Amino acid sequence: MNNQHTPENRPGASSWSQVLWAVALAIVGFGFAVYRYLQFSEAASGIRLSRLERPLYRLAGKWGLITVFILMGLMGAYYAVKYYRTLRK
Repeated sequence: MNNQHTPENRPGASSWSQVLWAVALAIVGFGFAVYRYLQFSEAASGIRLSRLERPLYRLAGKWGLITVFILMGLMGAYYAVKYYRTLRK
């Protein structure tokens, strides 16, 4: 018989891998925000920005860079909760 409750048959179904990737995104986002804040407040040693961070730092400054990482963490947390709720249904 055809089982209607398999993830393949439900549109918008999530998997545990999506939840884990979203959690990883949140951890990386918040982790880099804290790390860059410590660097800019001179609690950590020398500032070395990656190639991706340099243009953003030049454009928005240190608080713009930290804000982007906080938004990345919030986005990861939002999607982790969203995927987890979808998975539990």
